[in-house]
Amino acid sequence: MELFVSFSEFMHFFKKTRVKFLLVVLLFGVLCGLLPLKLHQLSYSGHTTIAVSCEVPDNADTDYRLQYTNILYSRVQTVVAMANANSLLEKTAEKVGVDSDDISKITAEQLNSSPLVKITVNTPDADNAAVLSDTAAQILADQLVEKFPSPKLTVTITDKSIPAKNKSKKAAVVKAAILGLILGFILYVCYGLIVVLTDRTVRNGRFAEESLHTTMLAEIPHAAREPFRSNAFRRMRAAALHQAGEAKSFLVTGVCESDRAASASAGFAVALAQAGKKVLAVDANLRSPKLSQIFGVSAKNTFLDVLSGSCPLPQAAVDISQQPGLSLLAGKAVENRNPADLFAGPEFGKFLAEAQSSYDYIVVFAPSEMRFPDAENMASVLQAVIVSARYGATPFDQMRETFHSMKSAGGKVIGFVMTDA
Repeated sequence: MELFVSFSEFMHFFKKTRVKFLLVVLLFGVLCGLLPLKLHQLSYSGHTTIAVSCEVPDNADTDYRLQYTNILYSRVQTVVAMANANSLLEKTAEKVGVDSDDISKITAEQLNSSPLVKITVNTPDADNAAVLSDTAAQILADQLVEKFPSPKLTVTITDKSIPAKNKSKKAAVVKAAILGLILGFILYVCYGLIVVLTDRTVRNGRFAEESLHTTMLAEIPHAAREPFRSNAFRRMRAAALHQAGEAKSFLVTGVCESDRAASASAGFAVALAQAGKKVLAVDANLRSPKLSQIFGVSAKNTFLDVLSGSCPLPQAAVDISQQPGLSLLAGKAVENRNPADLFAGPEFGKFLAEAQSSYDYIVVFAPSEMRFPDAENMASVLQAVIVSARYGATPFDQMRETFHSMKSAGGKVIGFVMTDA
């Protein structure tokens, strides 16, 4: 696992998954936008204000007059308490002629320590919101006057409720959709952060260089990104030739099967030929050959025929018409023998010596090092080894193990390339 994560890696992840990112955000927006149509119930409020006052008898003594404020405050608090009773809700619904379920709740609050009380009725019925509020206020007023006959109370409605306007669900849908988009964006960003932070694959080539004490020869972009891809192979050519010194034969192998080692070896061979060199590309993947398909050629004789001595090298090599100077020695799957044994025997060494006398450079493509021992068995014979790792797919620990195995087998590892960068 890499020890640090740069901001560019987060950006690369979101750029690479931008279609999925967009789909997730849109999906959350659509789902949240549809919820109000099924679950959301529009709510309307009616607000009515009543005023409570007490009459003070002309013959009241001084103590009574001093207690007037406390008495009035007590009556106001009683109104607030009575508003929360279920009986008020049922009486209001009965008097207006609606079902009690049409009233969500009735509340009351004292306004700024004054003898004014605001009655609020919440209901999904916009047409009756104001009527329900005024009715509840009148019922409360009557109940309070009846409950406290002395001193005489006066409860009046000072502000009647304003009729509510019908709301459109469209506004609720739009609001919910916007919130859904924001939620989808936040969730996907969090998901991306977790994925990158917990990723154990190779993403930072410079970190791999320092950790493995090697050289990143090039970052190879996706096949669709031309001409960046061709220029990347030219950079790979310059770096590989510098690191390899006088080496003329190169082994290209991937850590895993999905590391695009075949396309890396083919692109490297083309880049060498573009420099005016005579190059032989060898498909030494005798388990699942790939170079013939990449170059779009068919060969009657193969690398296996050359190793077995049934066909000479000049006759088996196929010229690649689209790239002068480049020839291909196609591969063929072996059925009755392990290919690793062929590379460990003298036949491979003899072939390589003959090829070096006829070509300026030989580029040998071998199957995945982690899965098969083929690359290790030919590493000591070839003069330079290039390892292919795929961005965001090759486990870093396996890449480290591949470098160790190739060096232990006697291979001179000059660096690695990162594909799909």
